[in-house]
Amino acid sequence: MKKLIRLFAAFSFVVPLVLVGMAQPASAAFGDRRDYCGQGNYCLFNDAEFRLCTAAFAGNDANYADDLCWQGGSIGYYLDNNASSVFNNGYAGAPDDIQSFRHPNYVEMIWFVPQGTYYAYVDHWCGALPCNDQASSHRWV
Repeated sequence: MKKLIRLFAAFSFVVPLVLVGMAQPASAAFGDRRDYCGQGNYCLFNDAEFRLCTAAFAGNDANYADDLCWQGGSIGYYLDNNASSVFNNGYAGAPDDIQSFRHPNYVEMIWFVPQGTYYAYVDHWCGALPCNDQASSHRWV
């Protein structure tokens, strides 16, 4: 009986250690979301590592002010001035590249994204700093 009690006591110390080792950080639920960017879409993410709020577009968008982003469902804020990383998952052929603009109605281009390209942090890829959280429209070219 003592042997069984010692075995149970040892097991009760091991189980919590195993469970702690399996714990994941809260952000793991919203890891890299590029896989959610369907073929033919231009996707914008409000995190520099393709996480959190995601918006996908199959065509041009002249004003992000009314576009809600998605994070397992629509969340309560708009895409306008919230893009930190992007992925052009468009189809090969014309038009398949993206121009993103600082202002609505395609004013002041801040970055260009060729088909199949992604930028983890847009400030590293734009011509008119700052670009992070600055995009308001885009068009396919």
